[in-house]
Amino acid sequence: MNNDERLRVLYVEDNCDSFEMLKVMLGMCQIEVDCAQSSGEALAQARSDNRFDLYLLDGGLPDINGLSLCRTLRAIDPKTPVLFYSGNAHPEDMEKGMEAGAAGYIIKPNSEKLAATIFQLVINYRERSQPAFTDFPALAAAA
Repeated sequence: MNNDERLRVLYVEDNCDSFEMLKVMLGMCQIEVDCAQSSGEALAQARSDNRFDLYLLDGGLPDINGLSLCRTLRAIDPKTPVLFYSGNAHPEDMEKGMEAGAAGYIIKPNSEKLAATIFQLVINYRERSQPAFTDFPALAAAA
């Protein structure tokens, strides 16, 4: 990832104030943030031609919970990491989030490591999706 590249994140959050705060904070770190205020809106954006580098999910949404949304996103877009940023702070909530397919879980309002975590998850997913040299068939030299 080069230093001029801006990451694009879809933040699924029904609280407009939380979205605006995070948009400004992450924007200062070269992360562009789009918002979906419901799981239906998030799925529509994920299925559209919009490409996101990461999905950032709140645990509590007005139409379905974040766990169900995470499972659905993993099914339709397994190459894009999902990170929970939620007020659900119990260890079992975090475990359920990871079991649903999330790559990470950060408890609100802890935001100081959010940008670094986003960058690291995107890098990790991109490296995993790159074919290794062993993935190419061996080429026989012409005799």
